[in-house]
Amino acid sequence: MKSHTREQVQTRKEKAARFVRDVLDDPDRATEIEDESVDDYADRRRFRIINRKRSKQHMATKQELEERISELEAENEELQSRLNEISEIVAPPDEEDEQEEGEDQDLGEE
Repeated sequence: MKSHTREQVQTRKEKAARFVRDVLDDPDRATEIEDESVDDYADRRRFRIINRKRSKQHMATKQELEERISELEAENEELQSRLNEISEIVAPPDEEDEQEEGEDQDLGEE
């Protein structure tokens, strides 16, 4: 489960609504996301809301840093997956491109 501050979850919620409206062209779903409470959005996305009011002198522990790295890696994978989906929608591979790739592979095997 990823941990985020309430403000971070709110920002993510707003970005999600914009993405759904502008990229996926689904204004009804975007409105649903906007109407969700921050807590409901966090629950649905499996985010844990934390209160990150640490003093400036607090040094993160190794475990906290490793957890944060894991969270960021998972987030990067999720974002890369979304980018791949968008890329396929915007510019689906042509059959001609696929044939050329197959021919290139055939030439390399000889």
